[in-house]
Amino acid sequence: MFSRLKSSLFVFFVLFGVLGVFAFAQQGNQVKEKDFDFWRAVFYKNPFPQKPPQPIKFPHNIHVQKLGIDCKFCHYYVEKSKYAGVPSVSDCMGCHRYVSSVMDKPEIKKLFEYYEQKKNIPWIKVHNLPDFVRFTHRMHINAGLECYECHGDVASMDTAYRVAPLSMDWCLNCHRQKNASTECNACHY
Repeated sequence: MFSRLKSSLFVFFVLFGVLGVFAFAQQGNQVKEKDFDFWRAVFYKNPFPQKPPQPIKFPHNIHVQKLGIDCKFCHYYVEKSKYAGVPSVSDCMGCHRYVSSVMDKPEIKKLFEYYEQKKNIPWIKVHNLPDFVRFTHRMHINAGLECYECHGDVASMDTAYRVAPLSMDWCLNCHRQKNASTECNACHY
């Protein structure tokens, strides 16, 4: 008796679920895109923090605006790799060991500590994407996109933070504007 009840409930919930999916799909054809804000927020919102705390406050504005350092000087993999790359402690020390005017600054002292302990700086990724997204910096740079189009005006930021939502909706809008592929497998595994 009990197993029969269990089987009946299972069949009921499966049928209910299938009918619900079909009803939702049909409704989706009749409702305008603007009415799906709730679902867009649930499924397409970037779940990662917009401005995560970093182990060292890295002032992009000083390095880029004041010193005129190009993004690609530190993020040198951006044209050749999937990842732009975060500079190693050794990369930072390549300059900072010779800049005596800032050696007494607290953030530079932290940099020296990481270097002396032979530890990588545990940066927290700001422009993070879910694992099912296939994003390659090289393809976007080679297509003519500039860093600020996705990353915002990092050159004026004292600490990097995410400006663009990097949501599926946001990426698709850009792909449409630039006549890039909108096929699922262009961006998803």
